[in-house]
Amino acid sequence: MPTNFQVFRGQGLSVEDFEKMKKTKGGLMSFNNFLSTSRNRTVSLDNFARPATKNPSSVGILFVMAIDTAICMKSSTPFAEVSK
Repeated sequence: MPTNFQVFRGQGLSVEDFEKMKKTKGGLMSFNNFLSTSRNRTVSLDNFARPATKNPSSVGILFVMAIDTAICMKSSTPFAEVSK
């Protein structure tokens, strides 16, 4: 596993939640659940973010996260690379 890499998470947000998130640009976010990501941008975009745009009351979001495995190994938060 490389020491630094990017992962992607696509999801839909309500327009209201998206507007709130825009106001915190540059801040920190926390996820209070299992966070499934992919190293493949297209998988996250096409399977999760884009379908959300079919609902007029939601916005498709693609989160791009930089992962530093040195930090992950020191953290008490579980982290695992799961491959096929």
